[in-house]
Amino acid sequence: MDLKESAFALARHLHDKNIIKIDNLDQLKDKTYEEIVLLIRQKLQETYPQTKLKRMMKSVHFANGFPDERLKRVAIILTDEIEQYLNLNKFLDHDTSVEFFNNRITSAGFVINPTSLVETAFESLCICKERKM
Repeated sequence: MDLKESAFALARHLHDKNIIKIDNLDQLKDKTYEEIVLLIRQKLQETYPQTKLKRMMKSVHFANGFPDERLKRVAIILTDEIEQYLNLNKFLDHDTSVEFFNNRITSAGFVINPTSLVETAFESLCICKERKM
C-alpha cells in the first residue's frame, strides 16, 4: 500500500464508521495523500467543534528527522491532531493505537523508513470504533 492508498483507506474507514461524512469518496482518488489528510482534519473540526486539542510536544515527535517536510507535516497532523479527535470523542483508545503502532514497527521484517512509519500511523487510526447514531 502507498501513502495515497493509506490516506484514502483512513478516509473511507472514518466515513464508513459514521465518524465523518464525506459526500463523494471517489473524488478523493484524485487527491494527494496530504490533501486527503487535510480534508479529514477539516471534517473532524467541522463535525466535532467542541473538541479541545492539547498542544503536543513536537520536539519529541517520531517524524522530526524526516527529510521530506510534507511527509513530516502529515505525520504530525495524523498523530497530534486526528488521533486526538478520535481519542477525545471516544472512537479510538490512545493506548491501543500506540500499542498497535509500536508492535507493528518492531515486528520482524518491518523496514523502518519515513514512508513505512506514516503508513503505520494511518493503520493505527483505522482501528477506531463506529459512531453510535
